[in-house]
Amino acid sequence: MTSTIPEEVEPQADERLSGVLLMLGSAVSFSTIGLFTRAVSLPLADLLFIRGLFGTLAIWVVARLFTRRRVLDRANFRWPSLCVAGLFTLGMTSLVAAYRVGTVVNVSVVYAMIPLVIGLFQLVFLRRRTSPVFWTCGLGVVAGVAIMTGGGLSTGDAAGMALALLMTVCVAAIIMITRAHRDTPMLIASGMACLLSSAVAAPFVSGYRFDPRDFAVSALFGAVTLGLGRVFLILGSGRVPSGDAALIDVLDAPMTPIWTWAVLGEAPSKHGAVGGCVVLLAVLAGVHVNREH
Repeated sequence: MTSTIPEEVEPQADERLSGVLLMLGSAVSFSTIGLFTRAVSLPLADLLFIRGLFGTLAIWVVARLFTRRRVLDRANFRWPSLCVAGLFTLGMTSLVAAYRVGTVVNVSVVYAMIPLVIGLFQLVFLRRRTSPVFWTCGLGVVAGVAIMTGGGLSTGDAAGMALALLMTVCVAAIIMITRAHRDTPMLIASGMACLLSSAVAAPFVSGYRFDPRDFAVSALFGAVTLGLGRVFLILGSGRVPSGDAALIDVLDAPMTPIWTWAVLGEAPSKHGAVGGCVVLLAVLAGVHVNREH
């Protein structure tokens, strides 16, 4: 049985350059998620509610300024857009929870496995053959994760890494869908995802005592990681091959612990640093082999 997902078309050079720059902007913006999550002392539901509202506002502003799309356009409610909105909601909620319960380096390194997940998706859905070396790199990822957990894995770290893996699968699917359905507008879908995440968190909001600092940081969290990061991902991933998009997107993994270490003084453990380097090297090698194959 052949796949119904269309093959990718190679972009023009100028389109590819703009896509690379947008994806770099996405990686930098998204790398701050660990910092924002750690910097806010609000309950998780409160954080998700405020972040979602300001993420929605930021995306709406971008859509109004740079596109002619209206929220109620029928094209925004096709199945690819709705699927992306659902995946965004599930993935972003999972990742924020992951950074709350697990260490930043462990969570960010698991998220760095996204290119390998895309390789699996291409094999399953596009019937694209994958080099044995690519699978060897996958074993390298497993070895790196084993090193990371060699110093002992707390219950919080295990839960955090599992939630990060869920986010990884969601973003890999988003990149594949966005690339395969370039004629379907996805920007509004990301805004709907932000609004949906606030709606899901609303019943659990604790009604905290207003703290201007926490409110401001939560609002900035939504504007930067959702308003900028996810907008850049949506716009950029449609302009570059999915392998390139995954390779650039994985750059936020080494940047995330650097933010928390530089600003909050949260240094990674020895096992986490060594294992993380092994995972990143294996991922980069796997992407290179997969592109050349």
